[in-house]
Amino acid sequence: MQLYRVITEKNWQEALRLGYVPRCGNDKKEDGIHLNLAEAVEYTANRYFTEDEKPLVLVVNTKSFSERIEWCDSTTTEPWQRPLAKIDNLPLNVVLDTNALVAMEDGSDMIFKWDQP
Repeated sequence: MQLYRVITEKNWQEALRLGYVPRCGNDKKEDGIHLNLAEAVEYTANRYFTEDEKPLVLVVNTKSFSERIEWCDSTTTEPWQRPLAKIDNLPLNVVLDTNALVAMEDGSDMIFKWDQP
């Protein structure tokens, strides 16, 4: 199964250096790696990231840790299941691809759009 993770360009550069994607603050708090279903990617990018951070989408193959994914229930603001991988970090060998998010003006706001391949 493929899931997705939104991270900053800076975190991606750090991941390339370390060999794994480091945990963010919310990951540490929940003791797992937050991943996204495709329908949650733009919401996540727009809620948690700024244009200056240049967020990108990691396409993640979850086969090697699928049994360690907890499926959190949807909420009123996030009407989809929310996968939380109970693993120490996200190794680069499970990242299949990276996709850019495009910042676009939406009236007076800037929003991210994901042009899925």
